[in-house]
Amino acid sequence: MGNTIIITNRLIWIDWAKALAITLVVFGHTPIEKGNFLQNYIVVFHMPLFFFISGFLTKEEFFSKITLKKYWNTLIIPYFCYNIIFYPYWVVRHSIDYPYAGWYDYIKPIIGTFMLQHKTAYYESLNGVTWFIVSLLIMKIILAICNKYKKGGLFIILLSICTTCFYIVNEAYRFVTDLPFVGFTKCCAFFYLGFYCKQKNYIYTDYQKKDIFICLLGIISSIYFFSIFRNGTSIVEYGILYWLICLSAIWGILSLCKLLNKVHFTAIDNISIGTIVIMGLHRMFIGATNYGISMLFGIQREIVYPLITAILIALFFVALEYPIIIFFKNNFPFMLGKNRIQKC
Repeated sequence: MGNTIIITNRLIWIDWAKALAITLVVFGHTPIEKGNFLQNYIVVFHMPLFFFISGFLTKEEFFSKITLKKYWNTLIIPYFCYNIIFYPYWVVRHSIDYPYAGWYDYIKPIIGTFMLQHKTAYYESLNGVTWFIVSLLIMKIILAICNKYKKGGLFIILLSICTTCFYIVNEAYRFVTDLPFVGFTKCCAFFYLGFYCKQKNYIYTDYQKKDIFICLLGIISSIYFFSIFRNGTSIVEYGILYWLICLSAIWGILSLCKLLNKVHFTAIDNISIGTIVIMGLHRMFIGATNYGISMLFGIQREIVYPLITAILIALFFVALEYPIIIFFKNNFPFMLGKNRIQKC
């Protein structure tokens, strides 16, 4: 039953957390006035938050043919599907922007899809945001393999330390700009942290009065740390502040969501199970909308929005993809990363 969408007996606060996390991701990708404090702050932790929740929801499983089949159905097939959906949009945009492009230019993103969104002179990224599916797949495979061995936990710790150190050094010197690799190193440790927090019961799943205090402390602390972080620091200070921002924001947001544990909306449930849909399609919606506005009003420069408008647009794009989630849920649940839907 691991690949089945369970509609009832869900942790409502987790649904809120997933819905909020994916909305923050969309907001983080919405064009906004350069140097905006709120967006820059959110971009630091929105993907670590998303991967922490993914790790928290990952069950302990061991590497086998069954898990490989599960990963094929829930991650690999959706990965290719969201790139196939994206390709016609890419072709139209590329044809308009580069009317004299050669035939091989249209092959590059196809090769790039099979190369997991990496970019070289011979191929390029297609639907770049699907790096998260690739990263999640690799993290799950590593975890499933390590679960079979006594020293597996030690390897996870070492991997988390190494990826974190690489990300922090790379952010300072920009040795690598390849999004899949950078994204993996940025989020790897948070995925495993979420998994082990669930396994060790470090995060209680019921609402407690102290959640109000933790919520305020976490969010205020993360904003304070970010205000120091954005002014430029040494690599060591950068790494410490980065983790303080992410951890305090994650704990603050999860505590905020626990305050909503008694507030149940079916729409939040559906957004929660459809985060992969929003993640896989939102860049296409944002790009098409901005391009349409540019053509309609003859705007030559890159479109950016004021803060309030950007927030409303992010919410609009989430709402815009809601019918697609419902359609996939009722007809093609594999597009949600599931095999079938079970209504209890």
